[in-house]
Amino acid sequence: MKAPRSSRSQLVSMKPDLEPRYEDVLLVVSELMSNSVRHSESAEIDLKVEAQDGQIRIEVSDDGPGFTHETPRGEGMGLTIVEKLSERWGLVSGVRFTVWAELTKGV
Repeated sequence: MKAPRSSRSQLVSMKPDLEPRYEDVLLVVSELMSNSVRHSESAEIDLKVEAQDGQIRIEVSDDGPGFTHETPRGEGMGLTIVEKLSERWGLVSGVRFTVWAELTKGV
């Protein structure tokens, strides 16, 4: 599973903009990317990370079937970790399915 590791390494250049939450962002990116790789069966997964106005927004999009908040979760801890680290997270269905999370830059 190369995608999560590769995604995290691409964030190194953004580290100053993501501090002091850099490690949290790495973990959220890793969990969301891993879930997408494992469950979406998508050929292409997109990652978007933005830091502005004291907020960090992470989005992972794929062309998989998606899920809802009511969908039973498996044994994994991925979304539970995202919930604990983020102030808000959600799902957007459309042409591509997107899971997003927002973190404040303060600790």
